[in-house]
Amino acid sequence: MPTKVVYGEHALKDIDTYINHRKTLLVTSQGFVARGLVNEINTYTNNIVGVVSSVKSHPEFADIDKIYSQAHQNQFELIMAVGGGSVIDVAKFIAVHNSRREYEFVEGLTKGKINSRDYKIIPIISVPTTAGTGSELTPYSTIWDMHSKKKYSLNLPDLFCEVAIYDPMLTLSVPRKITIQTGLDALSHALESIWNKNANPITISHAIKSAKLIMDNLAELSDDLKNIKYRSNLMKGCMYAGFAFSNTQTAMAHAISYYVTTHKNIDHGIACSFTLPMLIDNVIGQYDFVDDALREIFGELSSDKIRRFLKELDVSTDFKDYGIDDMDIEMLKASLQDNQRAGNSLASFEL
Repeated sequence: MPTKVVYGEHALKDIDTYINHRKTLLVTSQGFVARGLVNEINTYTNNIVGVVSSVKSHPEFADIDKIYSQAHQNQFELIMAVGGGSVIDVAKFIAVHNSRREYEFVEGLTKGKINSRDYKIIPIISVPTTAGTGSELTPYSTIWDMHSKKKYSLNLPDLFCEVAIYDPMLTLSVPRKITIQTGLDALSHALESIWNKNANPITISHAIKSAKLIMDNLAELSDDLKNIKYRSNLMKGCMYAGFAFSNTQTAMAHAISYYVTTHKNIDHGIACSFTLPMLIDNVIGQYDFVDDALREIFGELSSDKIRRFLKELDVSTDFKDYGIDDMDIEMLKASLQDNQRAGNSLASFEL
């Protein structure tokens, strides 16, 4: 994981140090334009040569086509992504190009239609403004096709960000709903990197740190959104989860979530976390290293603590509450066949 990690309150003020005189394209969302964050960044650096601010949540190919063309009308040497995981994912997509900078080339790579390795990547500085997705520390970019009910991942070995700047001050304005969803996404990253065929002692150590920080702070933060201590601890939890799953990838909970999001329109952070208690129950007693990690996180070998935790956050663990009936269960199981994330998992999908 080659990304340089910078962490601290007001760390954004030092952005010009990492830009280092390079012509920079700023990728963000309309929400941050409205907040005045673009103007604030321009007080810290004079190297911004263009702004792309039309990124939406759950980016789809239909939207990215226009964004990609708009972005590459500018002459830039660096991309600065300021926003949540969707913004960072789109920034990664923009960063990949061929000699003619054609959108179709990157879409083909993402959909696995092009095997060519004749691509280049523009360096990225990512500044996450939510504590959740971990995209700033992984070589993956998630793109959705809601029309065909599919999730795609642009996965290139050198698609890591050059720098990830964690400034918990930037998360203070995140509303309760998004705070919970992104925090649960990070918790899923951490736990799934433990019951994972690619796990090792180093990734497990990071995952344990992450899960404990999130379990100890997310519920409190949801009732005290301006508490910078809770915000900082949650961002650290997200960062440690990124260290873990950038090496292992995710597993069964995320594999399940893709069907739940595309067919039932459930937000990703909920879709990938409401199954965690079930998966814990299914993996307990099968692998000593998993049991040891779960005991360290929860203080017991049981899903009881996380069930209480999710209930406190008003997150149901009942499939029926998400409109998932018996027919959906069968379709969901079928969707897991030959799914790479499901193949990573040591925990099985058994209701």
